[in-house]
Amino acid sequence: MATKEEVLKVAALARIRVQDSELEDLQKKFTAVLDSFKFLSEANTEGVVPLYHGIEQMTLREDLPEAPLSREELLRNAPDSIENCFRIPRVLGAVE
Repeated sequence: MATKEEVLKVAALARIRVQDSELEDLQKKFTAVLDSFKFLSEANTEGVVPLYHGIEQMTLREDLPEAPLSREELLRNAPDSIENCFRIPRVLGAVE
């Protein structure tokens, strides 16, 4: 059975307050969850290569430096610009 210290440690990691009156019930539930995974230790994993990623890794293109975009190219798709800069909506209210 899970110890009170283990339950309190998990609760602290999860940032959950646990009352003393709840500890015994949580110990039982925590133990039940851990017991439900015991079958995994019985699985035959002989010769199984460890999997480091859940999906096959994609082959990414080589990261090569390219010429930077010109200011005109950057601003071409901007919704609005002013004096060769991006123009964005006010965030803090109008200045008078």
